[in-house]
Amino acid sequence: MFRYFEWLKDHHKVAVGSLVVAAVGALVTILALGRDVTGLEFSRNDEPRSVMSPASDPPGVVLPTPTPIPSYMPETPSETPSKTPSTAPETPTNPPETSSEPSPGVRYLDELDADDRNGGYVREPVNMAGKRYLRSVQLSCNSTRTYFVYPVAGMKTLDLWLGIDDQTTGASGRVADLTFYSDAGRQIGSTKTAKLGPAAKVQIPLDEVTQLTIRCVGRELKSGDQENVAHVAFGDAILSAQP
Repeated sequence: MFRYFEWLKDHHKVAVGSLVVAAVGALVTILALGRDVTGLEFSRNDEPRSVMSPASDPPGVVLPTPTPIPSYMPETPSETPSKTPSTAPETPTNPPETSSEPSPGVRYLDELDADDRNGGYVREPVNMAGKRYLRSVQLSCNSTRTYFVYPVAGMKTLDLWLGIDDQTTGASGRVADLTFYSDAGRQIGSTKTAKLGPAAKVQIPLDEVTQLTIRCVGRELKSGDQENVAHVAFGDAILSAQP
């Protein structure tokens, strides 16, 4: 009888053990099923974390490589702005001499005064045959003898363009005869004639002359009768100390 109970006791242990094993197996199965369903697994510290099976992983999204943005540092303006190249022509440092700046030993007749004269005297530019002469004088030339006396001591020559200004009133068909004299009343060279149209180049030698006298008589070109000529022009008249 006692052995029967011992046997029964042993079989009871086996049954209990079988039940325990079966319960553990069922629990493992349940846990496995729960993991597949919920996608959860337990780490060693029993904290649940999401697990995605390889098959269920979504395709990776490839993001474009960001283009580096170059850093921009504004230029600091210089204290002195750069000069803009100029298309304008450069002014020469030493401009060429003009008629208003004569060479040494040269004087223009318009710088002198004919204090002793019998006639009108004007300093102004003239135009003869369309050509302009800036440093000029104009002398009136009447039907009677008009004259002008200039101080020319130390000068060797008088150079001028002789004619009549294009705008002179009543000069058409008329001319003016000019004669040059030294201090002693000696005529210098031949008589010169002024008329409308291109000016004539004239040079008067002034050796040993201190006072130059100029006499002028106007006349009709065809008849030779004496007539007034309002003005006779000495274009760019220059006195020179060099021969």
